[in-house]
Amino acid sequence: MKRFLIISISFLWILTVFFANTSLSQQASQKKNPYEGNAKAIKEGSEIFKKNCEGCHGVGGKGDICPNLTDKEWRYGNSDADLFLTISKGRPGGMPNWENTLGADRIWKAISYIRSIAK
Repeated sequence: MKRFLIISISFLWILTVFFANTSLSQQASQKKNPYEGNAKAIKEGSEIFKKNCEGCHGVGGKGDICPNLTDKEWRYGNSDADLFLTISKGRPGGMPNWENTLGADRIWKAISYIRSIAK
């Protein structure tokens, strides 16, 4: 009985991880941010950015250790999907993977804020 319970729990955990990753992949394949232009999401994104991104990207995203985000030209692409992929999966040379920390919803809100500060 114990073995069956352990196998069942393991199987449920694997399914949960699979569907969570599938959901993030589906979110990343979106071409547009579902929160685009949403003032409440931009405000929430600002708080997410301050807490998680400002340490490297500087106050207001103006650059510090990492690139300036107030312009509209970024190394790994300029589309919402490109930004989502960069934030969620990370990039070589310093950008960490944020998908487990933030999740898709908060990543999109952070992107809304980044779009609002870009010139």
